[in-house]
Amino acid sequence: MLSWFPAQIKEHGLLPATRLLLRVMRYRIPVALSNRFLQARVECPVCGWKGRRFFDYVELGYRVGNGACPTCDSHSRHRALYLWLTKEFQLEQKTGRALVFAPERSLAPLWEATPNLRVIKTDIAASRGVHLLSDVMRLPFASRSMELIWCHHVLEQVEDDRAAMRELCRVLKANGELVISAGITRLETKEFDSADPMLSGNRRLYGADFPERLRAAGFQVQEMTYNLSTEELERYGVYPEMFFYCTMAG
Repeated sequence: MLSWFPAQIKEHGLLPATRLLLRVMRYRIPVALSNRFLQARVECPVCGWKGRRFFDYVELGYRVGNGACPTCDSHSRHRALYLWLTKEFQLEQKTGRALVFAPERSLAPLWEATPNLRVIKTDIAASRGVHLLSDVMRLPFASRSMELIWCHHVLEQVEDDRAAMRELCRVLKANGELVISAGITRLETKEFDSADPMLSGNRRLYGADFPERLRAAGFQVQEMTYNLSTEELERYGVYPEMFFYCTMAG
């Protein structure tokens, strides 16, 4: 909280940041008490934490219940992708160069444990421990230079997501792999005039046409699921969410 609250003040202003802090405390304190005194029901596959319930993930305009791990701050999709990366994708066996956008803190140990993969972490801001700053709409990399690209819940905040998709296609090698996701909540994508602070700074809400946008940029797109049982979904606090495995269109 010591670093989080000043960052919220800088982004939203004192009054909205204070209201957000109070909301976080309102929902977090009961969960912390239940984790201390009640029998564990959930666990985080990323860090091994076990407890009664994950913390709620609270933003200015919305809240996701049972969302964030108290220890590593993994969210639903992080925990699910961790299981997929280790059990199905076999990340530790990948080789070459991997471009990781807005690197998730909870998945950092997983990327660091890939001995034959050169991981390049990038973001538009310097707050995520990245190797370099870059704009996904104008990437400073040579064409066909990346064997793997990892990009999750990034394009919602990009001014021109179609330009960003074309850039991802440009830098991916002919035999490369793009693993990407976005929050899909509608039938058709809804564009905003500007970034919406109530929706984590998103410039759009994606619809079911998201994979078609990827195909228009030059990708072959395969819709993926996490292949978790009902028991695993409950134990790991995962809300099913589609993601996409993309390769270069022939």
